[in-house]
Amino acid sequence: MSESAIRILRDRVAELDSPLVPADASAGDPRLERAVSVMSFCTDTEMAAVSGGTAVLTPDAADEATRDCRLLREIARTDASLVEGPLRRDRQRWIGTAAPPGTAPPTGTPAPLDRSRFTEATAAAGHPPEVKPFRHGLFTSTATRGGAGMWEMYLRPYHGSDLFPLPWQVWQVEPTAEASVLDITSARDWADFVERYAREHQGIVHPDWEKAAQDVSGVHLTLRAIVATQGFQFRTASGLTAAPYWDVETTLWLRWHFSSVRCLDVIH
Repeated sequence: MSESAIRILRDRVAELDSPLVPADASAGDPRLERAVSVMSFCTDTEMAAVSGGTAVLTPDAADEATRDCRLLREIARTDASLVEGPLRRDRQRWIGTAAPPGTAPPTGTPAPLDRSRFTEATAAAGHPPEVKPFRHGLFTSTATRGGAGMWEMYLRPYHGSDLFPLPWQVWQVEPTAEASVLDITSARDWADFVERYAREHQGIVHPDWEKAAQDVSGVHLTLRAIVATQGFQFRTASGLTAAPYWDVETTLWLRWHFSSVRCLDVIH
């Protein structure tokens, strides 16, 4: 474990816990807005700059540094599933954006979310492993008591930009009763998960999502786990893990186990 890594994490917690600036009611929950703002700034470029290279922690040290985070404790008071789990299956939202620049622009009503648009984790076979996969799966975030999920809050500053083109579709997905979800609520949980489903690539260990899909339908990353792990590598018996960048509370669905999906809104 490096001293610079633990300092970075402690500074992150201190920034999360700094006094909130009152916001008008239309701006949303200032606690969640703070979490989104701080975590989305923890990019791979920023982490490399502040750490001077790689930032390696032990899972226990990461969990100890985040255990008393006041902001996480306050969010958990009203939306415990975002911070501690378990997943709220009745509040899962998927947001789809239009085609990125360089592809054909969308015409008319965006295509609906259905099984034909879902790619199973088996698509990872033959490709280099990814910590956060983009070739398969479906990402949802949990709608808060205020209505919006953290992914929607993350997108708001990009309204009208080319990075996440409009229109945005907001869908509610209902997992089946048989859908199994693994909650990852700490750095220890994350390190154990990667070690259990380890896939080595160029000396770094990644999660083998295809293998994980044999056991679970989805993997839920809570906000506490993301604060403790974002940008950090952990030593496991399988090797040094790749640094994750999830940004916001997220569930990655590896299999299509939904009883229904319905569009709630289209944002133009």
